[in-house]
Amino acid sequence: MSRQDEIAQKAVRKSTLKSLKSKKRSRLKQLKIDYENAVQQINIQYAEDPERLKAKYAAAEYAKTERAMKRAEKRIANEKRLLELAKKSRRLTVGEEIGSSIVQGIGVMLFIAATAILDTIAVGQLDSFVNITTVFYSLFGASMILMYLSSVLQHALTNITAKQVFNRLSHVFSFLIIGFGYSAYTITKIQGEIGWILFGIVWGLVFIGILFYSIAGEKYDKLNVALYILAGFSGLFVAKNLFEVLSAKSFSMLVLGAVFYLIGIIFYNLKKIKFMHLLSNIIMLFGSVYIFFSLFFLGA
Repeated sequence: MSRQDEIAQKAVRKSTLKSLKSKKRSRLKQLKIDYENAVQQINIQYAEDPERLKAKYAAAEYAKTERAMKRAEKRIANEKRLLELAKKSRRLTVGEEIGSSIVQGIGVMLFIAATAILDTIAVGQLDSFVNITTVFYSLFGASMILMYLSSVLQHALTNITAKQVFNRLSHVFSFLIIGFGYSAYTITKIQGEIGWILFGIVWGLVFIGILFYSIAGEKYDKLNVALYILAGFSGLFVAKNLFEVLSAKSFSMLVLGAVFYLIGIIFYNLKKIKFMHLLSNIIMLFGSVYIFFSLFFLGA
């Protein structure tokens, strides 16, 4: 056998091994997808089981009174609606769920520290608004912590109903973050008639968003996102005032935070594509960090 024949055979062996390894990876990937789909179907079938729903909510023969039975039937109907929404949306893969849990867990730890830092800054720098600023900073930080914690639980738990509940909670706290964040700017910096108008507009949108999402959930997802954007970007109407009253660092960090949140929302709406939801979580975490630094430099 010539040298060229040996080289050719070696190349064929390498090509064959590479092809087989590729087929192996492809097959394992497909098995993983099939497994995740099977788990999803089992969870849905379990959640939809009429006997489970009756036993859970003490319906029919389990109910002691007619009033209790009607209340149970209402809860069962609500859970069925949640299950229908869950079936229509793309189920995140195990990797996406784990990745999102890690990212949101980092958010919890960061904002535990950030809240303490903001309260210290409020006491040390904003002398004329120490009490009110400390309150808003504390509420802003607490909302951030609870939002990220709810999101961690949403991604970590497998029960469909539990995931829906914590998903709603995370969105409710997201609206509160907007409200308390803007309150810090309007009360301590903008002030006056314009400040109170912005304060009223933001909190009006926040309350509408919370009420709507608490009732409808993801049923009208696009409308929820629109309310979120309207509340979050209300500051555009007073951008000139913000530029004049905020320090350069605080204003630039606020702008960067808004940009990251907007990009995050765009990726969030592409969540039907694999890993887009995880990417949106990462981008929005950066947005949260920039908002923190904007508040950090608020008294500069």
